[in-house]
Amino acid sequence: SDEKKKYIIDSLNPVLEAMVAECIHRMPADPVPFMLQWLQQKNIAEEDKLLSPQEKDRLAAENKQLEAEINRVKSQMQECAKLAAGDAKEEDEEEEEDDDDDEPPPDFERQMPTKARQSVSAEAYGQWNQKKAFVPPVIPKSDEQKERLKQVLSKSFLFSNLDDNDFGIIVGAMKEVKVAEKEKVIIQGDSGDFLFVIESGEFDCIVNDKVVKTCTVG
Repeated sequence: SDEKKKYIIDSLNPVLEAMVAECIHRMPADPVPFMLQWLQQKNIAEEDKLLSPQEKDRLAAENKQLEAEINRVKSQMQECAKLAAGDAKEEDEEEEEDDDDDEPPPDFERQMPTKARQSVSAEAYGQWNQKKAFVPPVIPKSDEQKERLKQVLSKSFLFSNLDDNDFGIIVGAMKEVKVAEKEKVIIQGDSGDFLFVIESGEFDCIVNDKVVKTCTVG
């Protein structure tokens, strides 16, 4: 129909021509993910045009704060990965310590004098109270799940610079979570002790009942 022809000429062709031209210019090995990312970036650019200067400034400040928090979490994860992959030499040396350390010192449980300071703490190490290195969890996965995780994580700047050993530890510690449409995965005010990496779909970040950011793949 004439309406469809007009839609193709006025709306569809300009987008397709620009996307195909950029794809030919870049020549990616796999054009499908490239075109999907191009469309997402174009959609974000179009949405940015609708924002007022005040909204842009506010979002820029929030993004800067989120970037600082992500860098902090990234640093902590890299440190945990190094501890987990470190040499077990220190643990072996602790096991070879004198047997006298297996029990608390003789005066450890004695009653403190009533006139002495009461804010005194003591710590004894033995077989029953040893320092142990952090051991990351390893969640069983199929080869297909591991490959999908690697592809998703490699797109995130949070994980893209990890070496192969640290990257493998992160993949092993993560688990796949499937959520329904409209389901909340993180609620404002809750303690955050985990993060999500999106394989597919979009998630709105809502602060005080207002969408401040939409997260996509990666």
